[in-house]
Amino acid sequence: MTALIRITPPDEEPLALEETKAHLRVETGEDDELITNLITAARLLCEEYTRRALITQTWRLWLDAFPGLEEPWWDGTREGVDRGMIRRFVHLPRPPLVSVQAVKTYNDDNTETVFDPLLYFVDAASEPGRLALRSNANWPVPQREYNGVRIDFIAGYGDVEDVPQALKAGMLAHIAFLYENRGDEQGLAAQARGSSAPEVALMLYRPYRVHSLV
Repeated sequence: MTALIRITPPDEEPLALEETKAHLRVETGEDDELITNLITAARLLCEEYTRRALITQTWRLWLDAFPGLEEPWWDGTREGVDRGMIRRFVHLPRPPLVSVQAVKTYNDDNTETVFDPLLYFVDAASEPGRLALRSNANWPVPQREYNGVRIDFIAGYGDVEDVPQALKAGMLAHIAFLYENRGDEQGLAAQARGSSAPEVALMLYRPYRVHSLV
């Protein structure tokens, strides 16, 4: 099992308020709070749909064990771990990957052990990025049965200027749709959850969508 948690959200949005108001042709400040909320809602929908991180943010991935260590490998004849049964890398979701902050394992009394960074390589060039073992290293075996491995990492394109224009354009299309179809509070809440993104926004997001981590 895995769990993915956003630890530190982005400190800014990909779209500025004034930029978004210009797109909506809004000249007053009456709806500034609404538009600001719609920017955040559109960004969250974009990230969920594409399975990416836009502005730099910190994530935590929990694993029960490293790949290949989840099932018993002992057959009564070997000593040690069969390297052929163990995948020597872990995909890290929410590309693009920037860096890995820490890799830790836990025992049954919740004591953590830091996995030596010299024993792994951070592949930030691949999408999604990977945490990979060095040639002479092996994964540590967690002693806690559930959520025995924690990987903290930083992901995102960088600053506002680094986010692809197509994703920003998709967000603007989504925000325009939500703004033009705003209604009562209940209806707006449903829209802000991303349940009514227009096809033009999804079309712009689709080339960036991460389809598999396998």
